[in-house]
Amino acid sequence: MKQFCRHVRENTGANDLLFGFITDTHFEENSDLRGYGANSLAHMRNFAAAGRECGAAFLINAGDMSNGNRPRKQTQREITLSAEAMRSGGLPVWFALGNHDDNTYYCKAEPADASNGFSGAEWQGLVYPDGFPAGTVAAPGVSNCFYVDFPAQKIRLLMLNTVDLPFSPRPDGTLKYYTINDHGFSKAQLEFVAHTALDFSELPGWGLLAVSHMSLGFLPNGEIMVKLLNAFRTGRSYRSSAADVKECPFRFDRHPCFPSPADPADLVHTVEADFTRQGPRDFIAHLYGHEHFDEVRTGRGFTEISFLSSLCYQNETFAPKREFGTESEDAWSMVSIDRAARRIKVFRRGAGEDFSAAY
Repeated sequence: MKQFCRHVRENTGANDLLFGFITDTHFEENSDLRGYGANSLAHMRNFAAAGRECGAAFLINAGDMSNGNRPRKQTQREITLSAEAMRSGGLPVWFALGNHDDNTYYCKAEPADASNGFSGAEWQGLVYPDGFPAGTVAAPGVSNCFYVDFPAQKIRLLMLNTVDLPFSPRPDGTLKYYTINDHGFSKAQLEFVAHTALDFSELPGWGLLAVSHMSLGFLPNGEIMVKLLNAFRTGRSYRSSAADVKECPFRFDRHPCFPSPADPADLVHTVEADFTRQGPRDFIAHLYGHEHFDEVRTGRGFTEISFLSSLCYQNETFAPKREFGTESEDAWSMVSIDRAARRIKVFRRGAGEDFSAAY
């Protein structure tokens, strides 16, 4: 660990923003620590200790922190233990809500009992029992969406909630949406991003760093957010329309998405934003997990980075091999934003390798 942190410090500039990033731990209690996600608490404790040792400013867990496929009491315990492990290094921690985290995975397997699930607000209360860390500006009426400013580096961190759909039990006990497979943005979240989080009119020279659990392509109305972010980046105006929303169900990169009956009122939102007076601004990158492998992408007009899961499981043949009891069991990163060089540096502990991306 000391050697890893020495490497991080030696390659991080004095003016860089350094933080820790872990995703897709999928913690699930099991007496056999080689079981799926069973040893992930150790990963999070290792990560938290490294963040402190390396001098990180804060830590991010980008979602699917727990596997969300057990009765409510067990999943609640897994959420609480995971959040405690994340804070064990004493650093501020921010969490993204993943599609596994709200336990609708289990609700879908047990469709008669939606009471096993957690609303976004309930989950937020579990991971932030004492409230958000200082400086967090939360979206009104929207859980798990907020921004945090880092004035020294002139960076605004924006956390998006990609499973921001109504948690609505039906009379028969089923749910309107199972966010294990159904993903989307609410109008309230889009309005907060458009008119509050992306208002940089009094922030000359600042840049935006966005984080969420998943790529925007997994959301039927994710294109609205893509176009908002690009309007912010280029200093233009944008008005969303129904044409920006995919028909459901659909497939994204081999994945079936949104199998539940889609209510247009929950997905088709009119949002307007005008960034022409503000002018072009730096959109540093969008960071996320969900896909369980590392990849740098630029196809949407801005830099995106998908991060490998810390879960000790090889989901794709092209992902690194994982082996319990070896360094490859873990996979988490320290990330440095060098604004002068316009570069994001990822320092990997465990499976995978260091890499960097320009913006």
